[in-house]
Amino acid sequence: MDKNKGFSGRRVALILVLLVGLLPTRAQITDDLLLAVDSIVELLVNDTVKTQSPMVQDQKQAVDTTHQRILLFGDSMLDGVGRRFYEYAQENGHYLFTSIWYGSTTHSWARTTELDRLMDKVRPTFVIICLGTNDLGYHDLQARSESVREILRVVGDIPYVWIGPAKLPKLNKDFGVVDMLRETIGDSLYYDSYHERLARFPDNVHPTFAASAVWVDKVVAWMDRPEAPYHIRLDKPTRKYTFKEYETHSPRYKGVRK
Repeated sequence: MDKNKGFSGRRVALILVLLVGLLPTRAQITDDLLLAVDSIVELLVNDTVKTQSPMVQDQKQAVDTTHQRILLFGDSMLDGVGRRFYEYAQENGHYLFTSIWYGSTTHSWARTTELDRLMDKVRPTFVIICLGTNDLGYHDLQARSESVREILRVVGDIPYVWIGPAKLPKLNKDFGVVDMLRETIGDSLYYDSYHERLARFPDNVHPTFAASAVWVDKVVAWMDRPEAPYHIRLDKPTRKYTFKEYETHSPRYKGVRK
C-alpha cells in the first residue's frame, strides 16, 4: 500500500476518529486501519455529496420558500375549503384568491369566460380546483369529460391539483362522475374525496368548517407526498386567519358564454 497516497485526507479522518475515542493509540494505526478509514471517508463524502449537494439544496430551498400566487376556484364546497387554504397561504407567505360559484358544475366553468377572467386577474403560479359536487348524479359523462378538458386547457401549463367531490348524503349513488374525473385528470393530480367522512351543516350537504379544515389537511398531506409532481410550501397553520381575498357568485349567475 502507498502510505503517502491520500495521506492528508486520511490524517483528517484519523483525527476525527481519535476525537471520538475510537482510536486511542498511534500504535493502532496500521495499513488495515488506513484502508478502513479510506472506506469510511469515501462513504462519508459520497453521503455528504448526496445530502448536501449545493444544487439539490438550492432546488429544495426554491420550492420551500417561493411565494406562490394561488387561484382556488370551484363550487360551494369552497366556503369551508377556501377558509382553510387561506390559512395555509397566510402561514406560508402565499397570495390566495378564491372564487366561489355556488351551484356551479364543470359545464359552468368550461362554457363561460369566468376562468379566463380569473387567470388574467390573478396571474396564478399554482391553481387549486375544487369542483364536481354538482356534477354528481348526471349521466352525460362524455360531455362533462370534455368540460374538464376545457378547464384544464385554460389552466394551461400552470401547476394545479383538482380536489374531487365528496359523497353527498342525499345522493347515495354516483353514476360514474368520480371515475370520469379521475380518468380525465389523472391520479397524480386528482385527489379523490368521494369516501371522505365529513360532518355536515344542517342542510346535510355542506361540510362544517371544522370538517373542511380536516379535509384540506388531508389534501395538503397528499400534495406533499414524495411522488407528487408539484411541491409548494404548505406548512400547517399555527393560528387562525380571517378569510379574505375571495369572490362569490350565486347559483343564478350565468357568466359570459364563450
